[in-house]
Amino acid sequence: MITCEIFRRHVDAVVDGEVDPDTQIEFEQHLASCGPCRVHLSFVQGFKGRVKEACADAPAAPPDLAARLRKALDAEDARKAAALPDAPVGARADAPAPLGLQGFRVMPIKARYAVPAAAAAVALAVFAAREGGNPDAALEGLHAEAGVATPPSMGIFEDVVQRHSSEHPAEVSGPPTQVAGWFRDKLHFQVQPMEFTGPDVRLVGARISNVRDREAAAFYYTVRGRRVTVMVFEPPAPVDRIARPVDVSGRVYVGRARGYTVPVVQHRGLTYAIAGDLDERSLLQLAASARVRDR
Repeated sequence: MITCEIFRRHVDAVVDGEVDPDTQIEFEQHLASCGPCRVHLSFVQGFKGRVKEACADAPAAPPDLAARLRKALDAEDARKAAALPDAPVGARADAPAPLGLQGFRVMPIKARYAVPAAAAAVALAVFAAREGGNPDAALEGLHAEAGVATPPSMGIFEDVVQRHSSEHPAEVSGPPTQVAGWFRDKLHFQVQPMEFTGPDVRLVGARISNVRDREAAAFYYTVRGRRVTVMVFEPPAPVDRIARPVDVSGRVYVGRARGYTVPVVQHRGLTYAIAGDLDERSLLQLAASARVRDR
């Protein structure tokens, strides 16, 4: 059976579609029962997507650049294979994939996945500049590469807004009790959907997601025909350290990212962060009316 170690070593190959079909099935079976690896996969997918977006306006590269880079990296693999014939890198193109720790075939970790962290840092800096100079996401990436702790608020609201903007499809829909039951045993904390006053608010569906390196539940609503997303997760720090209080019923806090206002409500140790296609006043009123039933 695949382990977290094997999955995380090869997550780039999984995202890039460079694993063989049998191994892909093994990975998918592992992901179905491993929340932390689902979170890790989502982060890698988001990172690669952001880098691609950040480079969209860059001057066009020569058409053969990608091929030349792959050729150079594969040549480096071949050099390593010649120096260390038994090493699991740089296997010949016609050679079988090396055995993983559990005895099944996995794609080799090629030099293309061993690019220095500095390259990722440059891409993150480009992304930060494109986002109006906000360095939060870039700094967090740099700190993570260096193994340095970052402030708990850094990037949280970026992620909440990103999840809302991505419009990921719901994995479950139905009445609130049915949706809440679907999450049972899928997350390491119990979660209930928020309820809002007013007949123009409707729960559309929900899915498993993540905020930074934390498992999360994403609930999707429509409010007067506008989309609203509520991300529920365990906070990395007390709410007053990651958001500022606002004068709305005394229990609503606010964070901001990418031009969005993100109201935050705490309930039984969980953070409920709200992002939506509504004006700031409407979002704050919505947050002030929110209730979470204990079941």
